[in-house]
Amino acid sequence: MAIPHAYVRTTTKLKELLGKLPTAGVPERFTLEFLKTLGFRSSNDRMAIQVLKAIGFLDSNGTPTPSYRAFRNPKEGPYILANALRESYSDLFMADTNADELSIDALKGVVATKVDKGESVVADIARTFKAMAELADFTQTVPVQEEADQCVVDGPTATPEQVEVPTRVRASSPSFHYNIEIHLPTTTDISVYNAIFKSLRENLL
Repeated sequence: MAIPHAYVRTTTKLKELLGKLPTAGVPERFTLEFLKTLGFRSSNDRMAIQVLKAIGFLDSNGTPTPSYRAFRNPKEGPYILANALRESYSDLFMADTNADELSIDALKGVVATKVDKGESVVADIARTFKAMAELADFTQTVPVQEEADQCVVDGPTATPEQVEVPTRVRASSPSFHYNIEIHLPTTTDISVYNAIFKSLRENLL
């Protein structure tokens, strides 16, 4: 993903909004009316909704996502926000793995190479990211409980051509679960399958 074009003009208001989400209820949709309910009535405050969409806290319809709900946990919220920023501003972290520690001027320099906007908008995008980064915790990860890996075949009607081998990797919360689909050759020689599964055990499991 590139760098979101969404931004706010008053970053202090954005910080205040993020600070209220953990104690506010979760709306069915995050609308302008809900924003007003939280005390943000200025026309400039409306831009925060686009920022929440840009970092994956709201979907395109304004519905709160699992990341939004996870962020409301006071203990894990800073880590969830860090994860969201790493993903949505991936180009910043590609330029510098410690993008959250860069100065506004340094951030503006990176943003300017990725976003075809005027200087004022580039500055607003940089300040918006910096404001959120100051509330995030990039130094720790939420432990993911490791599970025993298993080779799973889809039900009694599954054919040898489609076998899913799930693997779990340790990552920051929320965790990610990858399913690898293996297409096996059609053959009556069982030794072929035995060799394939042996290789899977040695290299994936």
